[in-house]
Amino acid sequence: MPTRNALASARLQYSQPAPGAPYHINLQVWSHSYDHPNAVHRSALVNAVYLTQLPLGPAYAVSNIVIKDRYGIDQTALWRRSNGIQEEGFEGYTELDTHGACGPGLTNVLWSANSGIYDERCAADPSCDAKRLQTYLSLPEQLTAYNYLLGPVTFSFDIVLSAPPSAVRLQVGHIGGNRGHPAQRAATIPQEQLVIQFP
Repeated sequence: MPTRNALASARLQYSQPAPGAPYHINLQVWSHSYDHPNAVHRSALVNAVYLTQLPLGPAYAVSNIVIKDRYGIDQTALWRRSNGIQEEGFEGYTELDTHGACGPGLTNVLWSANSGIYDERCAADPSCDAKRLQTYLSLPEQLTAYNYLLGPVTFSFDIVLSAPPSAVRLQVGHIGGNRGHPAQRAATIPQEQLVIQFP
């Protein structure tokens, strides 16, 4: 069933083939940041997606993870699994950290990728889209990339739970983007959290 608030919407579907079996989750997420009354917030990304308020228990076993964009392109490698107290999900940040293996004088992190779910209305509005953060070389050997994915992005996976999920936490980040100044490389407004409850 879909549930929407002012900044995002989510559709959560789950099935359990047999009692005690893992739940198969299919979670679609859209950004609606373009609805924000402050234009500075409209180019933001939903950059983390969690099942939250899960039943207490041991670590949640998660398997068969597939993350696809609206065109069916597999984006799984651009999201990393993340968890917390009573939640399990994915963050749109990955990096290659060599831990110094490339030798002295070179940075440990050779590249980082920031991915998130983008409001298609912002992509269609040049004044909004101009605030999109740009991929750049932060050092001669270090690349910082931004991947703006038009929603919905679909998160499919299996998870062992004692009861079905009933809430999703979304993190909105990269708020403000470059504020219309392409030379600005990172957003300056803190991330925001929102929780969607499913009846």
